[in-house]
Amino acid sequence: MNTTTVFFRRCENYNNASEMLKKLLMEYSDRFSPGEEVLVKPNMLSPRRVEEAVTTHPMILKTVLEFLLNLRVKPVVGDSPASGTAKSVAQKAGLLEVCEDLRVHLVELDEPIDANGEVYSKIKISKTALTMKVVNVAKLKTHSQMVMTLGVKNTFGCVVGKEKSAWHLRAGTNERFADLLIDVHLLVSPVITVMDGIEGMEGNGPANGIKRFFGLLAVSENAFALDYAIVEALGIDPGVVYTVARSMDRGLVPKFEMDGSWRGTIRLPSTTPVVPVPNPLRNLVRRFVRVPKINTRRCVTCKICENNCPAKAINVDRVSIDYQKCIRCYVCHEVCPEDAIMLVRKLF
Repeated sequence: MNTTTVFFRRCENYNNASEMLKKLLMEYSDRFSPGEEVLVKPNMLSPRRVEEAVTTHPMILKTVLEFLLNLRVKPVVGDSPASGTAKSVAQKAGLLEVCEDLRVHLVELDEPIDANGEVYSKIKISKTALTMKVVNVAKLKTHSQMVMTLGVKNTFGCVVGKEKSAWHLRAGTNERFADLLIDVHLLVSPVITVMDGIEGMEGNGPANGIKRFFGLLAVSENAFALDYAIVEALGIDPGVVYTVARSMDRGLVPKFEMDGSWRGTIRLPSTTPVVPVPNPLRNLVRRFVRVPKINTRRCVTCKICENNCPAKAINVDRVSIDYQKCIRCYVCHEVCPEDAIMLVRKLF
């Protein structure tokens, strides 16, 4: 396949997904050789039930693994979740059962190697992700910081452990964080990206938004093209989705052709800028953005938000957030299992 192609298929439910996806994957069968090890990287954000549409659906993972096994490839499934371990997330989300049934190893993406991207250096990426071919299996969801989490952002799970939270602090702005995500994606360089968009999330995703049926199954060898095509099909201005905007700025979205059609709508996060923000106004606009606030009626004092806050701005015992430290990355909102972090408007 010389020309970049984005495949869209309308899929009404997961029962119909397997046959449809296998046909699409066969377009890429020549990318793999018998006996080689391949990392399958699903979205394993946190320990959530499959019904919550936070993680990649087990049927999608099963189909990808069966495709690879039929080619006599040796797949492993791996991630480095934002909350919990790969095993705890996989068990809760129904992915561990798939791995066990197919006798495929589930691994934690650890063993960091310092890798240098185009913008950032010394990014600690899992050795597994850098030494194996990667099949990227993403989930169509909104994201309170990045606006959307699609194919490019899904490979951020290849950055090991607490390094992910630390990079929020190091990057600083949403635009710079998007550059980091793009650097990681280029380093991991997936052979295929599969988008599980049959059920996903809108509103204040990626974990505590509103479950939504989209009916999309999509595949491409180029996640930059895939993400752009999905954003366009959803009627979103590409300039407000940080990873898409920066990939366009960096000349990474290739010319591509569509195979199949699909259109949809989505309710974006409350944190989404109305229009792309010009550089001179970004510091001013950040004074008006939404900030996290602890909902005491929902909070169970598990301290997952406090432990994952890269800026160390949260004190659960005092029910307080230091907004002078807070960098508006919304990691606290993302990892909270009780949806106890509200995003509220506050002027500084």
